[in-house]
Amino acid sequence: MASFLRNFNALRRKQTLDCALYLSMQHPLTALKTISLGLLLLANGLTHKTLQAQVQGQIVDENKEPLPGAAVVLLQDDTVKAGESTDSEGRFSLNAPPGTYLLEGSFVGYQTFRKEVTLSADSPLKLRPLSLQPSSEKLEEATVEAEAKMMEFSQDKRIFNVGKDLTNTASNASDILNNLPSVNVGVEGEVSLRGSQNVRILVNGKPSGLIGSDPANALRNLQSNMIERIEVITNPSARYDAEGEAGIINIVLKKQDKAGVNGSFTVNGGYPRDYGAGASLNYRKNKLNLFSNLSFEWDRAPGKAYSKQQFWLEDTSYSFIRDRHQSRGGLNGDIRLGADYDLSEQETLTASLLFSPSKDNNRVNISYRDFNSEGEQVQTVTRFDDEIETERTLEGALNWTRQYEDYKDHKWTADLQYTSEYERERSTIEQDTIGRPGTMIQKVDNLEEQRRILAQTDYVHPFDEEQGFEAGARATLRTINNDYRLSNENNAGELVDDPRFTNQFTFIENVWAGYGIFNGAIGDKITYQTGLRLEYTDISTQMADVDTANRRTYLNLFPSFFFTYSFSPLSDLQLSYSRRISRPGFWTLAPFFSFSDNRTFYSGNPDVNPEFTDSYDLGYVRYLESGSIYGGVYYRHRTGVVERISQVDSNGFTRIFPVNLSTQNAYGLEFNIQWEPTDWFSTNANINLYRAVTEGSYEGQDFNARTNTANGRISNTFTFWNSDLQLSFNLRAPEQTTQGRRLGIYTMDLAWSRDILKGKGTITFAARDMFNTRFRRAYTYGENFSRFSRFQWRRGQFTLTFSYRLNKKNGPGGRAGKGGGNYGGGGGSR
Repeated sequence: MASFLRNFNALRRKQTLDCALYLSMQHPLTALKTISLGLLLLANGLTHKTLQAQVQGQIVDENKEPLPGAAVVLLQDDTVKAGESTDSEGRFSLNAPPGTYLLEGSFVGYQTFRKEVTLSADSPLKLRPLSLQPSSEKLEEATVEAEAKMMEFSQDKRIFNVGKDLTNTASNASDILNNLPSVNVGVEGEVSLRGSQNVRILVNGKPSGLIGSDPANALRNLQSNMIERIEVITNPSARYDAEGEAGIINIVLKKQDKAGVNGSFTVNGGYPRDYGAGASLNYRKNKLNLFSNLSFEWDRAPGKAYSKQQFWLEDTSYSFIRDRHQSRGGLNGDIRLGADYDLSEQETLTASLLFSPSKDNNRVNISYRDFNSEGEQVQTVTRFDDEIETERTLEGALNWTRQYEDYKDHKWTADLQYTSEYERERSTIEQDTIGRPGTMIQKVDNLEEQRRILAQTDYVHPFDEEQGFEAGARATLRTINNDYRLSNENNAGELVDDPRFTNQFTFIENVWAGYGIFNGAIGDKITYQTGLRLEYTDISTQMADVDTANRRTYLNLFPSFFFTYSFSPLSDLQLSYSRRISRPGFWTLAPFFSFSDNRTFYSGNPDVNPEFTDSYDLGYVRYLESGSIYGGVYYRHRTGVVERISQVDSNGFTRIFPVNLSTQNAYGLEFNIQWEPTDWFSTNANINLYRAVTEGSYEGQDFNARTNTANGRISNTFTFWNSDLQLSFNLRAPEQTTQGRRLGIYTMDLAWSRDILKGKGTITFAARDMFNTRFRRAYTYGENFSRFSRFQWRRGQFTLTFSYRLNKKNGPGGRAGKGGGNYGGGGGSR
């Protein structure tokens, strides 16, 4: 983190110099002192001298809002002795020899603040927040912006600012993730990071009901207007859950803290049918801050699939072709309300409530054409599944934060969260065989209820700018009850439960965890972090109808280590290691089946054990005047690897289920470049080259695979006529699997955006998968079968969106800029 702050401060120093040059044309009388300050900041950043005394404080405006980027100097005999610009929270820390100084704080459009201070070597001088008052002499349209980048680097994560990618407009979290480097979202919504689907998805740093037990569906329902940024953490430190072999994806929701009433509104329409509206509203006055996010969507997503399967059984061989057409969607919404209350200058209490209802009507038509060994069609069967899916999520959260005055990162937090989820799927299935009288009727009723309690506390105590420790504890208690029933209509027209597919399943997972982290430095160029996390897991499952219980407990240690060598303030080499776990979840252990397709069954496996991963990362990042470059290599060693395999029984029915498949070694190379050579053109390109060697067997059959694959994205943005045009290309190369081969996927996205209404409104047109090429295609082979499949969850989409920003300000006190946010990825720029 210390290395990132040095990079951040270096960029702020560059912005100070740029600001000075601009102001020299507007205000010659103040230009000389501002330029001198900028040069001093640059020199101070290059020398990194350790001085004897320190003064700490915070610069705020008349509404007590922090002023990021304000200039603060210590003067002695009209000579600048020390200076810097404030951070994203308006805080500063200046070092100088002991003595008496004139402390001066200034910001564009505000009156300069001056105060005499005396510094002592015994202890830092801690000042109360210094308030700057607006200047009566207004600048002519002077706007200082620190616009957020599309992607930013930190010591342990990459930050993606959602609003900077135009194709994210009027999209959902699933679409956004699919545009991120090294992240892929399959056509059915499954998320993978660096080639692995064992990735943990959090919301605001914690598990959330917004994701729930069905992440694929939840991500499609979470709309982009609620999301501020997404953090990709490929090697998480000990402060994060150890869950997730490939790492963590953290979705940070919008929350503003500007004084008065502020907000934004969006409406959108699209083809295929997709209509939505959303709002983010905020009200702040004195100690109280109220915030809200609302999002509603109605859509119909058409999709289709095709597969051809051949069988070679003991006494016969045959094949069938399956065609599937589906239309899924309905009405869903997310309502999030919250409040911050300042108990004191150092303590804040935050409460939030989330309510997320949805009701979908999903229709699926499947036809089977059966062929004998001679290739002659002998039968046609059709199935129609009409499903009503109702979901409700309710989540309440409390957060208490105590901020200490000595260091801005010295704090103690406590969190309590309760989540309740309800999901019910009711289907009516009609099956007809051409040439035979009568229709077979089946009913499916699947009720799932989930409860989760999370309690957490964290304490961070810096010793100085480079060293400190952190400790915390967390308890997560989760229970899922699932009642699955399949009924067949008999000759008398009565529905009778099918005992093969009817059961009640209970899943209980309790995880207790504690961790400790130490941050340190060796000289001026080396920083490091070492951590250790202890987790005790208690998982139990039970099938009520057959009275079987399965309980497993395990206690594990998860070390982590981060090492950063700074060649310069804008150039770092980073080395990291962490140990991870992937626990078998509800869907992995649940033994019941999905019954929409009565020839291919998906099930869990109660005997699956957790898998463990040792993850190593080496990366180099270089910040340029007009962009950044990142290159890295990584290695993962996995044991107890879980893979879903296919088996065919004597009737030709396919069962797909998970098993532990021994070991895997994965190697990868990543490269990313952000470049903005001119005011009218910028590009962001990344590529991930990946090799995995999997070795294992199940019931005497080998499931070995060696794959070399890649995925990448290039996004080009052109600015002209007060508008932006963005063109993006995504590629996912072919890869070998343990039972076959997946073919490549490529897509093209286009977006155009223009500001209207004096910058308060924006119109955006987006075309996602504009050539309708996002199909999953795969070949699968077994001892007695082969299969080719092609599947598209939804076809390409076109949307038109209008956004309006309430009380958008430019200049002093405003937070202008298309990107919003400071360099750290949150808040607003000034």
